[in-house]
Amino acid sequence: IFQFAIMIWGVASQGWWFQEAAALFFLVSIIIMFVSGLSEKEAVNAFITGASEVVGVALIIGLARAINIVMESGMISDTLLFYSSNIVSEMGKGFFAVVLLFIFVFLGIFIPSTSGLAVLSMPILAPLADTVGLSRAVVVDAFTWGQGVILFITPTGLIFVVLQIVGIPYNKWLKFVMPLMLIIVVLIITILYVRSVFF
Repeated sequence: IFQFAIMIWGVASQGWWFQEAAALFFLVSIIIMFVSGLSEKEAVNAFITGASEVVGVALIIGLARAINIVMESGMISDTLLFYSSNIVSEMGKGFFAVVLLFIFVFLGIFIPSTSGLAVLSMPILAPLADTVGLSRAVVVDAFTWGQGVILFITPTGLIFVVLQIVGIPYNKWLKFVMPLMLIIVVLIITILYVRSVFF
């Protein structure tokens, strides 16, 4: 609790970011090792086990950033933005916000990491939203809700692992969750449209 209080203070008032937060987590893990009485070998093995669970996410973020650098250096992003802006320039803000939602849902099937998808998609889709006068806050909402919806069912995410742990077949889960997803999607579309047009 003390560590999180320090981290919130550092991020909010001292300009801390990933490096400082990572250093703080590492420091606290060393303190926990001494307080808990773990041996050095046990602590290192626990650290490696925990780190191994996020290696996949780190690789996806690195790959997404590499693709982003290639697209920027080769002016592919500029080309995509130019032609895409011509297509969306006639769209209304509300309709474009809904289109963004479904783009994020579609991309979420192939890129289950939210941070990886953000690194890959935001440099193109956020400026594209500017061309229709859509607030970037609405773009973030579309991203968050699109990712949230697809994580209910995407086979590339953690849903298979969770269903396996609790012993629920995937087809039974789909029958249960699809009506709920439909209601959620209708609500999200309504909120996105109203927010982008009227606020």
